[in-house]
Order: sequence, then structure tokens, then C-alpha cells
Amino acid sequence: MSLSVFFALTAGPSVGQERIVSKHDADRIFGLTRSQWEAEARRMVDSQTWKRLPGPGDEGTGVMATDPRTGVGLAVRPSFRDGQSRPETLIVGSYYPVGTFRRFNDQTRREMEAATGSDFGPGYSVTVSFSSTPSPPPGFDVVELLITRNGR
Repeated sequence: MSLSVFFALTAGPSVGQERIVSKHDADRIFGLTRSQWEAEARRMVDSQTWKRLPGPGDEGTGVMATDPRTGVGLAVRPSFRDGQSRPETLIVGSYYPVGTFRRFNDQTRREMEAATGSDFGPGYSVTVSFSSTPSPPPGFDVVELLITRNGR
């Protein structure tokens, strides 16, 4: 089963109102071993909807899909300790065309963390970060969620 079914690309700057990832998505990924995730990531990349994310692969493969109509992208990268363990963290990034976010501040970050934390409940911790990247051109405004299971 492909994660493209579970993750929806969002198309707009009102991220405070949108859900980049659901508790159901996180539960599913946190339930996979690294070898199960790697097999799923290969199937996703083979579908040509998702691309393999460049970067260090020693903690697990990351994948990214981009909607050519809107220029919005979604990246998923679980982090594993070893080949048989479940993920320790999950990073889910939403990539928006550069310039989408002109007023991202600490209050916006806190609101997003509170909304996501409320959705996920006490079993998870969620940290939100914002950045911009020039690559690939013309660049992206990035909203990343770092998700950790509590009590691990």
C-alpha cells in the first residue's frame, strides 16, 4: 500500500488550518520496521510518483512527491536505529513555492504545534520548524514536523 494514499499534498499558505500528516499516518509508519519501510519506499519510488530524497541514508530512506500543478511537495523520512527497529522519529515536510510564507513566526509555530499535538494526543510529541531552501530552483518555503512517540 502506498503512502500516496495516506498523505495529501496541500496547496496553500494557511498551514495552520491544514493537516500535513494525521495520527493515522504516524501510527502506520511508527509500526513499520526499517526493512518494511525500505520496501515500501522502493515501491513508492518505482511508482514514479515519489522520488528518493538525497541525503544520509544510514537512518532510513526519505521520499518526496511534488504536485506539478501547484509546485507543492511533501517529504517523509523516518529515522531508524537499526534494520529491525521501529522508527525513533518521523520528519514530515511540506514544501511550498518560495515566498508563500511571509509571516511565519513563533506564534504561528506554537499554534501549529498545539493543533497537531491536539490531533495526535499524548502519545506523541510534535515540533514544528520553518525554513527556506534555494534548491531545487526556484526554491521552497518548508514547514517540517518532527514527530516522536512519547514513552519510548
